[in-house]
Amino acid sequence: MRNMTLLIILLAATFSHLAFSQNGADETAIRELIAQYLDIRAQNDEQALLAILTADADQLTTSGTLRTGRNGVSRGSLASSRNNSGNRSISVDSIRFIKPDVAIVNGRYNILERDNAPDSHYLTTFVVLVEDGRWKISAIRNMQPTQ
Repeated sequence: MRNMTLLIILLAATFSHLAFSQNGADETAIRELIAQYLDIRAQNDEQALLAILTADADQLTTSGTLRTGRNGVSRGSLASSRNNSGNRSISVDSIRFIKPDVAIVNGRYNILERDNAPDSHYLTTFVVLVEDGRWKISAIRNMQPTQ
């Protein structure tokens, strides 16, 4: 009986380690996806942006505009980057897994060193999910933080 208990404890520890390792790998992949999103916008690469968005992606901007569909989000994001200068950054504050293949990503979105406007500081939320074996962006919500 003692050996059976020890075996159960060892198996539980092994499986919990595997689950943690998978979450760690997924968190890394999600952080890389968010960084890739910013790099793609900076490069104005529509094909690359389309590749990391789900077909039904949507984006709610700080101005209240809702962009819908992969093409709508891509075109709107790239136009915004072209028309609004500045260095964009997103720092990921948290990643919460709703399911193993769906996560909510919260962070801070800044646009600094703008040509004709003050720096902008926003909060951002991404909904990301696994599609075709890769993490992709399904929704983006940008908002003004309260003072």
